[in-house]
Formats: sequence, C-alpha cells, structure tokens
Amino acid sequence: MKANKYFTLLLLPLFCAACSQEKTGLSGSFIEEKLAIHTEEQQAFLSGPYTDIVKYAHGDAEMSRPLSSTLSWKSGKSPYLVTLKDGDGQTTTYTSEENSLAITNLKLNMQYTYTVKDASSATMLEDSFATQDGIVRNLYVDGVTNVRDLGGYAINGKRTKQGVIFRGGRLNENKTEEVTVLVSEQGKKTLLEDFGIKTEIDLRRLDNNEVGTLAEGTRVLGEGVAYYQCPMRYDYKMPGVLNDNGLRKTFGILGKKENYPVYLHCSIGTDRTGYVAWLINAYLGVEEDLLWKDYLFSNYGAIEGSRVVSSISKGYVQKLNNMPGETLSEKAKAYLLEREVEESELNVLREMMLGE
Repeated sequence: MKANKYFTLLLLPLFCAACSQEKTGLSGSFIEEKLAIHTEEQQAFLSGPYTDIVKYAHGDAEMSRPLSSTLSWKSGKSPYLVTLKDGDGQTTTYTSEENSLAITNLKLNMQYTYTVKDASSATMLEDSFATQDGIVRNLYVDGVTNVRDLGGYAINGKRTKQGVIFRGGRLNENKTEEVTVLVSEQGKKTLLEDFGIKTEIDLRRLDNNEVGTLAEGTRVLGEGVAYYQCPMRYDYKMPGVLNDNGLRKTFGILGKKENYPVYLHCSIGTDRTGYVAWLINAYLGVEEDLLWKDYLFSNYGAIEGSRVVSSISKGYVQKLNNMPGETLSEKAKAYLLEREVEESELNVLREMMLGE
C-alpha cells in the first residue's frame, strides 16, 4: 500500500481493541503485507487440520466476526463521502461526519481502490489496498451470529464468487407468538445495502412454529426482499420427505437469477444451513477439506454447543461420498438429481457462482 502522510489504516477486531500491532503508516494484523480478515484464533484453525476446531472454539461465545479496518484522513469539510471499489467491480459508498470510517466485511483475496471526498467535493484521499488470501469469508451482521459468504473458494484456477450466497443464523426469534426481530437496524442495513440481499430462504420448521409466527411472504428485511420457507428437520442424516422437499424448493429458488443475492439460514446457521452449503459447494467443486473448514467454523458463532467431525461424518457426508461419480462434484450432482432438483437449476447456480 502506498504511504500517505494523511492516511492511517487501523485494523482492529470488532471485539478486541488490544490486538493491533504497530507498523509504519499502519497498525494491525497483516499477512504478507495484505490486510488480514481473520482473528488470530480463526486463522489458527483455518491454517491447520480441521479436526483441531475444538482447540479454538466451542460455540459458546460470539467469536465469528471478522477484523475491521478504519480509514482516516486529513480534516476537511464534513460530511465526507467514501467510495470503495473492489476487484469484482462492486462499488460501495459510505458517509461519515468524522475524518475516519470503520469498514468491515471486506472480501478475501481482493484488491480495493477508494477515494474520500469532503462536502466541497475536494478529494482528501485516494489510494488502494489488498486483503489476504484465504478461506471462509466470515462476516459481521449486527444482531445475527455465524454469518459468512459461501463464495471465495479456489477451484481449478478459479474462485467461487463472493457476495452471491450468504449463510447465517436466524433474523427473528424462534417459537414466539408475535414476530420478534433479532437483526438490528444496522444489521438490516448491512444485509440490504452492503450485501444487496434480494431473497431470504428460511429452513426452519413450520409444524412447531420454529419460524416464530412468520408466514411465507412476510418480510423481516422489508418489501424489497422476498421471503421463502423451505422447512427441514434438524437431522445429521438429513434425507427424508420433509428435508427432500425443502431441498428441492431451496434449489428451485437458487435456480432463478433474479433471486440473487440470497441469505440462507435455519436457526443458528449450522446444521440445516450447513447441509445446503455443503451440497452447493461440493457441487461447485470445492474440495472436502474446505467443506469441513466451512462447516466447523460455526463453532466460532454463539450456537450453544460444539460441532465436531463425528457429528455428520456418518450422515449425509457418507451418503454423498457413496453416490455414483468420479469426483465429489459429480457425486453431489447425482445426490441432488436423485432428490429431483432440476439440472437447469444447478446450471443457474453454477453460472451465478462460477460464471460458467
């Protein structure tokens, strides 16, 4: 990154201001001179064997958030307009009354450019930076735990697209007689403005009011976001009439381009959400080691209990691996087709996530 006497980049965990390290013109965590997204505990897990997850996180505390970056610049006339553009061509604008701005939820392995202008349209700062390469793009949505991007994985020289499908915990409380919203107004703003969510897919059950009195078509996130219920039972084995029906409906929604970007969740965004996420990324060609990293990363969320490999290794993972096909992608496709997911829907998913 270019040095600028009016610029500092302060990189801090959202929950720990003591984790920064001093560096010329910068302070924070860096990996090969690129901004780190993960905390030290998260990076330790992601860099090692996935079976080591219980050394670092147990699902009993909120540890799922990424690091945050703060831009600061020379004082001018407020308010300031900050324009951030990533290498995918996505542009996000922010306003600030102060001569600094905290930015979170940056993409992995991404080059960014940005400009800062004051109220007189004078350019206060223009520069660029890059973020670390890595896996599991974890995210911060206020009021929601265990949020991350399904994209960002390297496959045969390509990388699955970030910002297309998001996974996480519920947006409203379970089993209430009146709808009780959990996601804060700031969290809604993140989902709507930063992520551009157009569709919410809810995998919670209806027969026990797990959905918290929400009816299909209700819009926790507002009128511009479609809400679909695709109920599934919580079961590591997963196949079954209800779950197969929910799976078909889910992939039917993912099979329409106009529904993207999508936010997918169950109650805590771990098991049913993990099941669908596993199938999506297995079909796209993500290797099994990375699928485990994604699934077990839920232990960093406030999920009230640990997940370990034995949780699902003899469930749908084993069934999927026993399907016909030479590759995991072929096996996942066979698994989905066996449950009457349409091949045309899978083709749309592939196009949205891989550009193919």
